[in-house]
Amino acid sequence: MSFAELQRWHSSAAPGEATESAVTYRGAYWPEIDGLRMIAVLAVIAFHLDSPLLGGGFVGVDIFFVISGFLITTLLANEIDGGSFSILRFYQRRIARIAPAAFLVVAVTLLAGALWYSVQDFASLGANALAAVFAVINFKLILQGNYFEISPDAQPLVHYWSLAVEEQFYLLFPIFLYGVMTLTRRPLAMLVGCCLISFMACVLLTLTVPVAAFYLLPTRAWELLAGSALAIARKRYGELGAERSSLCLLAGIVFIGLSFVLVREEGFPGWIAALPVAGATLALAGIGTSRGVLQRWLAHPAMVFVGKRSYSLYLWHWPVFSFIDYHVYSSDASFRLALKIGVTILATLLTYRFIERPMRLWLNVPRRRGLAFGALAVAAIVLGVAGYAIRTNYYFNAQPSSIASGGITINPQGRGWIVLIGDSQGSMYGYELASIAHALDFRLNILSVEAGSELPGEPHTLWPSISQFLGERKPDVLIVAQAWSAKLGGSGEDDMRKAMAVLADRADKIIVLTQPPQAPANATRQAIRAGARPPFFEEGAATEQRLRANAIIGNIAGGRVEVIEVADLFLGADNAIRLIAPDGTLAFQDSGHLSEPGTALVRPRLEQALRNALGLPQRR
Repeated sequence: MSFAELQRWHSSAAPGEATESAVTYRGAYWPEIDGLRMIAVLAVIAFHLDSPLLGGGFVGVDIFFVISGFLITTLLANEIDGGSFSILRFYQRRIARIAPAAFLVVAVTLLAGALWYSVQDFASLGANALAAVFAVINFKLILQGNYFEISPDAQPLVHYWSLAVEEQFYLLFPIFLYGVMTLTRRPLAMLVGCCLISFMACVLLTLTVPVAAFYLLPTRAWELLAGSALAIARKRYGELGAERSSLCLLAGIVFIGLSFVLVREEGFPGWIAALPVAGATLALAGIGTSRGVLQRWLAHPAMVFVGKRSYSLYLWHWPVFSFIDYHVYSSDASFRLALKIGVTILATLLTYRFIERPMRLWLNVPRRRGLAFGALAVAAIVLGVAGYAIRTNYYFNAQPSSIASGGITINPQGRGWIVLIGDSQGSMYGYELASIAHALDFRLNILSVEAGSELPGEPHTLWPSISQFLGERKPDVLIVAQAWSAKLGGSGEDDMRKAMAVLADRADKIIVLTQPPQAPANATRQAIRAGARPPFFEEGAATEQRLRANAIIGNIAGGRVEVIEVADLFLGADNAIRLIAPDGTLAFQDSGHLSEPGTALVRPRLEQALRNALGLPQRR
């Protein structure tokens, strides 16, 4: 997946930090900012519903960053000038405003994932939940490495990256602002200078490492600092007059509108991000005492109503869209659209009414400061532990550094001993084998490594670490599963026999799983939603490579080596791919890997082979 494709489903606004009470330093309410929030969040939602509909709608993130910097700097500057600044009070406001709704959505998303996701996707969700609750998911997305192809509808918490950027910004910004306002004579110049440095870093890094420019705080801080600088400028120089306010607001709305039409994911953020940032800054500069036509339009009660609920709306829309696209991928597009809108609206209204607003008011009471911090810690730990447990218990892939010490151990007190080696083809059977290990009461060591080579004689093999772990011991069964089409592409049967001979000296029994067919590129939920329908066929070249590799595997069967053929489980009489598992979900995680419903189809053959090897009675 290209970076541009990642942006298509990662790009989303985070209005959470921009939802401080819209008050000026004079205490007046700015309803126009709620209207601006509505424009931003609906643009993001339109983009996620149908990106061609509003190709630049994802710049709502930039608009919210500017709003956030403006409002929070306004409040902090008031407190610093008034001598009432308290960093603990600031963090209490952040907790009260952000955490309850954000953590609720994470918890509900984990529950929904347990119901509807394959184990691989559920494990990925667990890892993202852990990163989201500790506000580091933007780093995880930069470093995210997964041998399985990432599917947008299986990443329902990916939009939390922008909340993470803002939380990281506000971890340090209050102290920085206090310093520049109390220790320097030109706080505005300091803010503008930092803004320009961050902008230049953004432009340069977009040219070289665009994914880092997109997610990192240093290359996004300039957007928040633009709003901060405006807040200090207004505080020092006052609001604009009525005529200039209207002109600024008009220019800002025009710039924002052009951003929605002209900006695209390619090359973003870069210099083009200045367009929506300038638009948001100008629009905020035009909001104040003037009550022109545009000001009245932004302050319309309908726009204010949506704007006040923009945080809950933002939090819910992407998880709802993801689960609907995942679970009812074959349904009519109009039905899915109606379901997405209806569920998102309902979840938003309920969350705002019963969680977001009442919890903000309740946790903001000064005497409940300790409770707010304590509740945050408990909720983060509980959800973080849940995310970690999900990641470690639903997808099993060893780290190369752990192989010599046994990789991942399942049911350590089991009576038999099974070892799994291989690459991602081995890891995809990890969950099923773990379940069988508990059912048949054997110890299982998972040593398979994504993209790894583990057979004796393979280039860059990890076999020495496996051999070190085994020592003089012999497991009852050594299971081997690899991407044979690639691994045997340049070698022949002789090399495979030599490898099996080495393995046969280290285990009482060897079980080799052949490679399943490869699903075509259009055999995905996304393609089916776009209109693709069965039958799906493996591409000719892939079929030829698989048959050749599996034939080599078949020829080494005999003696201690048993080969389990799996391809026939996923091919019909006409050689069409059996894409849909019995439970209605996809049997393939991606084109080259089975999902848990797919590996479940292999389980009866695998369990029977293990019963035979361990001398256990067959299931009746």
